[in-house]
Amino acid sequence: MNAVGESTATVGEYLYRGDAEVARALLASQGIESYVKAEDEGGLNPGFFSDYRVVLVVDAQQVGEARAALGLGESLFVPGEASATMLAHSRWAQPNEACGLLAGTDDAVEMVFCLSNRAASPIRYVIDPREHHGAMRYAERAGWSIVGAWHSHPGGDAAPSRTDVIEAPGGTWITMIVGTAPFGANIRAYRTHGYSIQELAIYSELPAGSSRLA
Repeated sequence: MNAVGESTATVGEYLYRGDAEVARALLASQGIESYVKAEDEGGLNPGFFSDYRVVLVVDAQQVGEARAALGLGESLFVPGEASATMLAHSRWAQPNEACGLLAGTDDAVEMVFCLSNRAASPIRYVIDPREHHGAMRYAERAGWSIVGAWHSHPGGDAAPSRTDVIEAPGGTWITMIVGTAPFGANIRAYRTHGYSIQELAIYSELPAGSSRLA
């Protein structure tokens, strides 16, 4: 049995604690140790998702293996600093869309570039081509590739629009969206295959002593 280490990652979120416990048992049968965490359990409905956020947690090194065992699809490592940077730039750019590029690998974002939106629009973005070229050169010098692009939905959710799906290059290209809705900001990542959308589970924690940031 693999012990959960000092650094952990969420492998899934559940409406009821019982569902999370079933998933935990399935992981245990695969030799993956996990634990169920429910924030502020109390009141008449302990563990109810809408109030208490029930999550299943595993060692950060095993999040990909755990998601595969649960049939949850691919995951994407995004440093917490990168998410905070995208959110800050998105708020700064309001009411227009913010945008930028993602550098790293197919399953990990090593750096985000906050670039100019030449369209200066709240409903679309066009990355400044000179800044695009500069970001590519910087990434290459660091040994990375440009693996995707990100943009914001000012005052909206991080769900992809029809335009986002149509304009995405497809393949392994990552489209990341920052939603800044009044009820709470969120960040989601996707890959598209034709008109099919695959969401990637984002995690940001790594084992103590390791780093993927330059």
